[in-house]
Amino acid sequence: QKFLVGAVPCIVQFLFSNEYSWMREKVISYKITVTPPSADSLTAGRRRRATACLDAVKTDLETAQTRLDVAQSQKAKLQEEVAQMIKLLEEKKKAWQVAEKEEQWLSARTALRQEQVSLLLSRLEDGWPDEKKQMDEKKEG
Repeated sequence: QKFLVGAVPCIVQFLFSNEYSWMREKVISYKITVTPPSADSLTAGRRRRATACLDAVKTDLETAQTRLDVAQSQKAKLQEEVAQMIKLLEEKKKAWQVAEKEEQWLSARTALRQEQVSLLLSRLEDGWPDEKKQMDEKKEG
């Protein structure tokens, strides 16, 4: 009997059974011939495998291209967001510097105004030097 394996690697297993004759010995002879596949069969097998590989590579290429497009789009969006954040940060820095300058100016102004309030209260309580002279002259005269 002949077995056709083809161009696909496989294992052919032969099983001999002595199931029906336990008591008597049998002599079996057999012959196994391995014939390599023909050149046409080899070429056809290679072409089938190459076609299958090409399909797998094309599918992977499509998937990778789709993922690449998504990644590039996401990268562009993130770059734009970072640029907006940098711009906002610069604006906040400028606003902070303005607030800091205003704080310094207002601190100096409040110190000056406190000194002025103190001096004016002192004048109102104690009077001015020329008023003291007039008061002293009125008391004497």
